[in-house]
Amino acid sequence: MKAMILAAGLGTRLSPLTDELPKPLLPIANRPQIEFVLELLLRAGVSDVVINLHHLGDLIRTTLGSSYRGELRIDYAYEKDILGTGGGLKNVENFFDEDPFLLINSDALIELDLLEAVSFHTARKAAATMVVRSWDEGGGYGRVEADRDGRIRRILGRGSGENLTPVIFTGLHILSRRIFHYIPGGVYSCINRDCYSAMLESGERVYGYKSAGYWRDVGTIKSYFETNMDFLYGRMPGYCKKFISRPGEDAHRAGFPEAVFAEPVFIGEFCRIGSRSRLGPAVALGTGSRVGSQCSLERVIALPHSSFTDGESVRDSIRSERHSIPVTGTTSR
Repeated sequence: MKAMILAAGLGTRLSPLTDELPKPLLPIANRPQIEFVLELLLRAGVSDVVINLHHLGDLIRTTLGSSYRGELRIDYAYEKDILGTGGGLKNVENFFDEDPFLLINSDALIELDLLEAVSFHTARKAAATMVVRSWDEGGGYGRVEADRDGRIRRILGRGSGENLTPVIFTGLHILSRRIFHYIPGGVYSCINRDCYSAMLESGERVYGYKSAGYWRDVGTIKSYFETNMDFLYGRMPGYCKKFISRPGEDAHRAGFPEAVFAEPVFIGEFCRIGSRSRLGPAVALGTGSRVGSQCSLERVIALPHSSFTDGESVRDSIRSERHSIPVTGTTSR
């Protein structure tokens, strides 16, 4: 089975972090978030993936290389002009030579039995299956509506039907090659707004596979912060816990005997922490981060090579090499 990861976007909602680092490479537990998507695909038996690139695309290519874990082959498709989710998929049509295949956002962190979802798609002879979850009225999500059999009847107000139930789309599609008949070539298009609407009008079978497991759309400063909090407090998907290296409390104290730790705390490699500094609860330091003496950090996410000067007191914040971003209104405790 093959898959495409959408990674060409500008990541404007995550600015200024994405001014220097593309969204797919923003770290969670010191790993680029796109690796969580690659891990999900690898565990489901995906053999080949293509990633579309635009904003800071060379950094993504350099970081990931030609394979993930030596098992999942990676190809790339550079877009001179951003083509959107539909146009980006159409641009790599020749990559897909069999049904079904997968399309997923680079910032969709989700836990589900992907093979079961594929079986659901195949059994219904669907042209497309959207992985969805229960509706959140206050979440600000685009409205997708399904009938009681799970068939999608209306998307973003387009389509028709009665007694429909709204659901949230997670950013993961299971697709048949029939979808390419509904995507124009060489132009920008949105797969949800343009392609699926045309498919519904033509009577194609589009279904929603409901997932109740963990899911985060890591697309905003707040959601990025809260995803890191989920990691620190052990709420990440089971498959994530198995491939993240997380030193325990003893390792923290042994490496920095003059600092004080209030778990949970995660410390990447090559970090320096000054004497009489207090870290935690809920602090993650990326590789090469430096904390001065007598600092106090609580609910802080530090990207690689960030620094804190002597005596700083920081709470509810994201720190990068060049920016310190306060985060308000979070709920992950």
